Amino acid sequence: MIRLIGVELTRLRWRRAVLLMLAAMLVVPVVIAVIALVDQQPLGPDAYAQAEQQAAEEAKQPYVQEGLQACLDDPVDFGVAPGEDAEQVCRDYNVPTADQFLDYNPLDLAQARDDSGLAVAVIVGLIALLVGTTFAGHDWNTGSMSNQLLFETRRVRVWSAKAVAVVLVTGVVAAIGSTVFWLMIAARFWLDDLVIPDGVLLDSLQQGWRGAGVAALGALGGFALTMLSRSTVFTLGVLFGVSVAGGILISLLVDDPGWIDPTVNAAAVIEDGKLYYVDVPESCYADASGSYATSDSDCFGEKTRSLGDGLIYLGLLSAAISGASVASYRRRDVP
Repeated sequence: MIRLIGVELTRLRWRRAVLLMLAAMLVVPVVIAVIALVDQQPLGPDAYAQAEQQAAEEAKQPYVQEGLQACLDDPVDFGVAPGEDAEQVCRDYNVPTADQFLDYNPLDLAQARDDSGLAVAVIVGLIALLVGTTFAGHDWNTGSMSNQLLFETRRVRVWSAKAVAVVLVTGVVAAIGSTVFWLMIAARFWLDDLVIPDGVLLDSLQQGWRGAGVAALGALGGFALTMLSRSTVFTLGVLFGVSVAGGILISLLVDDPGWIDPTVNAAAVIEDGKLYYVDVPESCYADASGSYATSDSDCFGEKTRSLGDGLIYLGLLSAAISGASVASYRRRDVP
């Protein structure tokens, strides 16, 4: 089996289209990091101190205190969910923060995870999916699959070796690309002698590594679907149709997309939990004006998909596609 995987790794290395996409998985994070560094500037301690002073003065204004008190008196009307710290939530809603008084975009690792870091994970994941699709499609398009089976007739071993090779390569390359991205962002702090809060860089790197894992699963899905359909064009058409029509159908037919929408579950894995919006039941409304009639948690229109939920979903989806692909590869004739 190890020799078979080595052979498939060599096949990957000789595919020019695959090499170009793997190179893109390294170049894209670098380009996004450069854009983020040009667009955002690190803030020194003086800028933060001045912004904090302005925020403190603004917080003393009568209208701010009146809004805060109104929220504390009736937190449900202000969207405070049962079990939440009403005082903290009301302060977050009404009391200004130092960030609101900064004159330019701060370079913030925590904020970058939600912006540039997520963009890197999504783009790299899409490229990895194309790698898996292209790798499998080439064998079918050129007719070399039948020649490969002359040397190894056990089809499950051949399928598995190809899958391991594409998952291993895309996962490693995606992890390297995401690590380079975050180290480039962190280097700006180090060069300007700015302190990175404890644990923030590690959290950012871990997000990138989780994104690399999702990219590897995407490559596996693209490979398995192409081995099932035996056509790169068909696989890309299915993926495009699902991404466009699937989102529309889910929004129209499903009240809670968390358990069926792959994008929500992928984001839950990458971001270590994903907050998403759901339709509010009609029973939550008291009248036609739309005022809330209950404090039930289902009436707040928000739910969270956890990392574990996302992993289970992606694991089951990958297993289902791979199982169907292996079964088809074993039974169908190979031209």
